[in-house]
Amino acid sequence: MRETSVAITWTAALLTSTVGAALLFSARPGINWAIWVAAASISVILSRVVGRKQLELPLLVLLTWATVLSLGLAVSDNGMIQFLVVISDAMLLGLAVVAVGSESWSALSAKMLAAVPFLAPFRVWRATAYEAADAPRSISSPRARSVIKGTLLSAPLVLILIMLLGSADPVIRWVTNRISAWLPDWSFPPRLLFFGFLLSITLGANSISSRQIGPKLPNMPGLARTSTIGLTEQRMMLWSAEVVIWLFVLLQAAYLIHPPPVLVDSGVTFAEYARRGFGELSFAVTIVGAIILILEYTRPTDTTERDRKMLARLELALLVALELVLVSAFRRVILYEQAYGFTTGRLFPQAYMVAMSLVLIALAVEVSKGSISVSFGRRVAEIALGVFTVLVFWNYEAWIVNRNIDRASQSGKFDWFYARRLSRDAIPTLISRHAELPPDARAGIEAWLDCTPLPAERRWFEWNRSVRAADHALRSWNKAPCFHTPPAAALSVSTLRERHEIAPTCRAPFGEPRSLVSSGGARSSALPDASRQMQASS
Repeated sequence: MRETSVAITWTAALLTSTVGAALLFSARPGINWAIWVAAASISVILSRVVGRKQLELPLLVLLTWATVLSLGLAVSDNGMIQFLVVISDAMLLGLAVVAVGSESWSALSAKMLAAVPFLAPFRVWRATAYEAADAPRSISSPRARSVIKGTLLSAPLVLILIMLLGSADPVIRWVTNRISAWLPDWSFPPRLLFFGFLLSITLGANSISSRQIGPKLPNMPGLARTSTIGLTEQRMMLWSAEVVIWLFVLLQAAYLIHPPPVLVDSGVTFAEYARRGFGELSFAVTIVGAIILILEYTRPTDTTERDRKMLARLELALLVALELVLVSAFRRVILYEQAYGFTTGRLFPQAYMVAMSLVLIALAVEVSKGSISVSFGRRVAEIALGVFTVLVFWNYEAWIVNRNIDRASQSGKFDWFYARRLSRDAIPTLISRHAELPPDARAGIEAWLDCTPLPAERRWFEWNRSVRAADHALRSWNKAPCFHTPPAAALSVSTLRERHEIAPTCRAPFGEPRSLVSSGGARSSALPDASRQMQASS
């Protein structure tokens, strides 16, 4: 049975590493990342099943979440999202290796996340070294053990010698070139080194999964309580924060009925007033939430039950006020978007506010129990990862374009200069709805689309839904000749005022000053006119 387990552990690691070396090396991000993460997760689970070990819930959840999140590279073409997906997958897979043998979530804490980038590679490579040294002993026949051990020692030597001598001998060079041609785009030997790196990771992870019975979690020392804050000081801090926060909440509620005095006859709209300070409000909520945690941690150990209940009531009332402040901040962002349009810089603060609201609810649950447990940090990490997962699979850039076009139909304003900075996730929506744009913005978008190249040809394992949709949309676009005119040329006066810019003078190529904005609803004729002028001049 042990020989079968070792054989499957090695076979699964070799197959997973081969898949990774074939699909990931020198390839564009796409479905290939999800294929490899799924293969690595299945390999770990298979090794544990063959080793007759229990499949714990934390291990299954972490591997499943990593696999689901890896699909983000096949869904989005946003470089920042793709980078964060890879980092998150690495953390989830590393945490799964560290958590092997843990039967419940209660054994996992947020403090382990800081140790995962260092502890997981160390354990994996140590297990790989053990498997490599133990492989010959798992073979029952002494002669077979000698042959395998000799092969493991000789193969690296032969490969190194071939790499060194290939440049000095034409025959060896010819043979290595034919082997490289037979293996499609194998990029030998860099891809071989990448294969070895993946094998060192997957083999160690499979070995830990197959051999480890109980949990071997790191002994994370708790923070030493070097000082405490007295009950009087804690009551004063909570009451002072309570008064200020609740006063702000009551003022915001009053403004819904009657505008604040500063706005009366001042020429400042309520949207312009309300948009100010949503970042400061979010930061203030974060600070007060952190202060509550500090007060809970530094509370004297001899606090009576009556004092604890009194402080808990103050903290719960403060948390309710903080939730209302977040509602006010969220509403300010909405008013800001209605006045100035939708952007990722305004959407991400809203996502943070949603996550922070859920964190405050989790903190209220802990306060109501009487103390902050280690599970609170894990819940915060789960909330953050959950919100990020929603952003990964939600094409928020297409949503932003849709909302801005809907807004432009009423206000006549569309910041196409910002729209062209979005990733290819937004291109299909821009093309399908460009006819609904105001004439000036439509001319700018059309000129930009005319100069946007088609995505590069991709292999099957580099498939990406966003890139494929952008490719189909661009191929359906009736392109005009591309002229690299200044991007600001098509900006309307209203858009420039909104962006606090000054409209530049635009000259058509080889002609007098003209506008790139057509007066009709059809596509702007400025660029075709420039094309005819160039033909006439030639």
